[in-house]
Formats: sequence, structure tokens, C-alpha cells
Amino acid sequence: MKKITFALIGLLYFNSAFSQTYTTGLMQLSNTAGLEYSAQIDVNPTTVTLTLIGPDDRWLGLGFGVQSMTSSGDVVIYREYDDPENPGTTISELTDRSFGFPGQEPGQDAIGITPTEDAEGERDWTITSNVVNSGVRTLVATRAINTGNEKDYVFSASATSIELVWARYGFPGFDLEWHGVGNKGITMQGLTLSRDDFDVSDFNISPNPSKTYFTINLPAFSENASISVYDVLGKKVYESNFNSLSARVNVSQWNSGIYLVRVSTENATHTKRLVKE
Repeated sequence: MKKITFALIGLLYFNSAFSQTYTTGLMQLSNTAGLEYSAQIDVNPTTVTLTLIGPDDRWLGLGFGVQSMTSSGDVVIYREYDDPENPGTTISELTDRSFGFPGQEPGQDAIGITPTEDAEGERDWTITSNVVNSGVRTLVATRAINTGNEKDYVFSASATSIELVWARYGFPGFDLEWHGVGNKGITMQGLTLSRDDFDVSDFNISPNPSKTYFTINLPAFSENASISVYDVLGKKVYESNFNSLSARVNVSQWNSGIYLVRVSTENATHTKRLVKE
């Protein structure tokens, strides 16, 4: 009986440890009004899930394990282009790339050089969701934490940190012209144990004050989140559901003043104040 009990305890512990997910949480990379760019990385023992949230009309890039465009560093770029074999059809893809060009010495500076796309059999990211709402794209993609390809960054399913570089195009369009990068930067983020039931009070409103729109960012994904906005008299002026990490609300026609923004999930509700200029 003891052996069976210990075996069950061990199995439960193994399943619990195996299912643990570590996350960076939602990282705000660029806060330029109207062109905000955010990302989130979630890692479990087998799979990494990448979420990119940014303008829907230009390419978005993120590099892993580097603090500059160091040659051979791993990077992904989301882009769109017309299908040459089917006119009028748009191809959307998260391209798996490396900084620099073939033959360049690893570790050399690759600034200004469009990252080289990996060979067809080395493209490991799979897009699982690509949703556009009010000009904001929420892209979700997955791959193995270790693909076995020396070009790919190996993610760690543990409490650690990751160096990142990021960029997005400065103009509407998907041409990979590095001189046209409108916003770029570097960051280091910690991976911490993910909470299944996140605290809804951690949601973020930006910009605040707002003139034309504001964006709500959740600390974690929720399938059944809703937004309600009330004026100071208690009148509901806006209501919507969303199933992504981010949602944008147009306030250009609202009167100036103070509003209450309420975000609700299946487990909790929290309200924050918004100032409309």
C-alpha cells in the first residue's frame, strides 16, 4: 500500500512539475503613441509560446539571447507579402532568421544588415493565432524550446532571465529595409513561474491621459475578458469582449473628463480611472 501511495505522490509531483510554465509577462517594448509594441514569452518543458502585439500595417521583429544585432543571433520577424502564384492573396508568416549574412563571422556586428532567413527545413515557428482589432495585431506562435538547430536560441523552462532585442518598421509596409527601422531597443526580462489565475488588478491602461484611444494590456491571457467604461455619472459609454492580451478602444469622440474602466474575467473584476483629454 505504501509503495502505491508513494508512486501516486511521485506521479502527481512529476505531472505538476512537468506542466509548469515560466513567463516574462507582457513586456511593453515601444510606447510610441499609436505604434505601441509589446511581447510575451511563455515557456514550459517542451514548448515556447511567443505573443507579439503591435501595429498591423508593418513588420515586427524580436531577437533572442543577444543585446545587439550580433551575427548568428536568433531573431524572428513577422511580415506579409503578396502570393506570387495567387494574385490578390496575402501570405502572413513569422520568419525564422539569423542576424548577419551567410559566412559572416559569429559575434561580429550585423547592424544595418537585413537578417538572413533560415533555410526552408529550419523554419520552426508555427502561427497559432493572428488577430487584428482596430489596427492592432495580436500574433501567437509556438515552437520547441530546443529545436536541435544550432541557429536557434534554446529557451529555458526555469526561473532565469533572457536578453532581447526588438524592432518594428518606421513606416507602413513590410519591406525588410533596416534603414527604415522606426523604433528599436534592447531589454533583459526575467522568466518567473506563471500564475494560472492572474490578478486582474494588474491590467494596464496606456496612454493615460488619452486623446484619441487607449490600449488595455492584460498580465496574462484570458479567453473571456470584458471591458466596460462608465462616465462620472455612472452611464455606460462602452462595452466589449476580447480574447487576447491587448485591446484598443477609440475615445476620440468622447467628452473630456474622467472615466472608470472596468475589466472583468471569469474570476474577478477590477476598475481603474482613465482621463480623457
